[in-house]
Amino acid sequence: MATTIRLTMMPQDTGFVPLGVVGYCLTRTDFLAPVFADLALPIKEVDHSPEAKLIDVLVSLLAGCRAISQVNTRIRPDLALARAWGRECFAEQSTLARTLDAFSPEHVAQLRRGGEALFRRESRVLRHNFDQDWLWLDIDLTPLPASKHAEESSKGKIGDKKNRYGRQLARVNAPQYKETLFSRLYPGKQHSSPTYIPVLQALDQLLGFSQTQKRRTILRSDSGFGSDDNVDYALDRQWQVLTKGSGGRRPGSLARQILPQAWETLRPDDRWVARAVNPPTYVRSVQHLVLRWRTQEGKLKHSTIVCSVLDWSMAQVIEHYDDRGACETEIQADKGGLKLCKRRKKRAAAQEALVLLTDVAHNTLAS
Repeated sequence: MATTIRLTMMPQDTGFVPLGVVGYCLTRTDFLAPVFADLALPIKEVDHSPEAKLIDVLVSLLAGCRAISQVNTRIRPDLALARAWGRECFAEQSTLARTLDAFSPEHVAQLRRGGEALFRRESRVLRHNFDQDWLWLDIDLTPLPASKHAEESSKGKIGDKKNRYGRQLARVNAPQYKETLFSRLYPGKQHSSPTYIPVLQALDQLLGFSQTQKRRTILRSDSGFGSDDNVDYALDRQWQVLTKGSGGRRPGSLARQILPQAWETLRPDDRWVARAVNPPTYVRSVQHLVLRWRTQEGKLKHSTIVCSVLDWSMAQVIEHYDDRGACETEIQADKGGLKLCKRRKKRAAAQEALVLLTDVAHNTLAS
């Protein structure tokens, strides 16, 4: 006898009890209202409002749907979950896809302002005790695979693969609170360095920190963001900086000027650090360190570390920079848990809207 598989509506039972509890609490308190308050999508409202459909998309992210098409099989039959989220039933997947495709850059900006309004109301970053501890902000550019025919998709290094089509995502995370502060989509060929100043401008507008608060906030980034102009821009605006310097010939040149006895051992016969002898100057005093390590092939490599906190030892500077791995962990968590890399939209505005909703989902879980 042939096996028959069919979907059955679940009015009483749900496969997502914790998500139902979250939905009940959020919808009964209008927790998400600021996100959609100023959004005006030019779509017809028949059975579901635009806000309701975007909440359905948000639920699909939290439920682990790898694509919008999975809504029909994963959560749409789950009527108990829908009612926990204040819905009679979730919208059909094609309806949700058309809603995302209706986004223009203007509507993305409206959704971004809504997400920022929720962030300002709920964020623990904005309640950070600067007298007690530094505030750490990690800046990164991470690849998102995309179709060859997708808008703003271009060949670039996506993960470990070169000449693969995709886009790049600039993100700012606060590892102490596991919050995402900022996300913006770029073409696949985008390099890190030109995104740094726009990111800091967006942070200025979002956080509204005073000069004193900025002097207690450390911007941590990798070598892609570590150009002299970027470092000067951040220092001039009173941020603290901890970054790996841009590559090229400078690390090797600085390393050759260091006497053998000046190297401090971090790991025996494996990793060393020393102060640069004639480093470039910046608008504020910094520690300019040269890091040396041995590769698996036994070769010695060098990089530079720029740190504006002057009372840390060299070992402390490197230790704090190594903690940047928390940023990678947060991004991988969104890619794995919230399927950030799996959901791909052809239109760039639709993809960015998905990214912003993913940030709302991430921060909701973190709060």
